[in-house]
Parts: sequence; structure tokens; C-alpha cells
Amino acid sequence: MVKIRLARRGRKKLALYDIVIANARVPRDGRFIEKVGNYDPNGEPSKVVLKIDAILKWLSNGAQPTPTVKSIFSSNGILLKQHLDVGIKKGAITREVADKRFREWEEQRKDKTPKFNVVNVSN
Repeated sequence: MVKIRLARRGRKKLALYDIVIANARVPRDGRFIEKVGNYDPNGEPSKVVLKIDAILKWLSNGAQPTPTVKSIFSSNGILLKQHLDVGIKKGAITREVADKRFREWEEQRKDKTPKFNVVNVSN
């Protein structure tokens, strides 16, 4: 089973985390398949750098996020994008409808204070 999880790095009491794709049987800071982002919880709001295209690819291939990573993805709309992409693949909605729904979701979230400061890195 493939998991999307955090791998700790940084120093004592100032942890930084890499968001990685790894086999579930490998230790937390052990070997991983691909690095798809960074998470820095030090500061307000927390800083997150994500490769959204790679994350969506792994989610569609069946990778399971851990609860903390799922929270990060959910608050940034990645799980909603994945849900809408499934609807497009099944033919339930069109790309235009999916884009409209995602923009509406972003508009609703705009007024709230951000939990994470997100940077999208395409690569």
C-alpha cells in the first residue's frame, strides 16, 4: 500500500516536514518514492509548498494520505479537485462545471483566515 505522509527533518524543537509518497511498510524517515511537497508548521500561518499535479496523479492511482496530510490537502482544495476529476472521468460533469464549482469553493474560502500559506510548484 502506498501512503502520502510526512517525513521529519530539521532540528530539535524546530521540525520541518517533507510530504512524500512512500510504501506503508517503510519507516517514517526512510526510503520514499517521490517528494511532493514541504510543510513548515513553525509560524502563523504554516507554510506549505506542494506539487499539486503530482499529488493528484498519486491520489488517482490509489495512494492514501495520512490524517495530517489529508487535513493539509482538504484545506487547500486538493481533495475537492480530485473528487471533481473523478466526476469528469466518469462523465457525470464537464470540465467547465468542475472549474466553476472549484472557483465557487475558493470564493467561499477567501473570507476565512488561512490555516496554511500555500505555494504551488509545477514540475
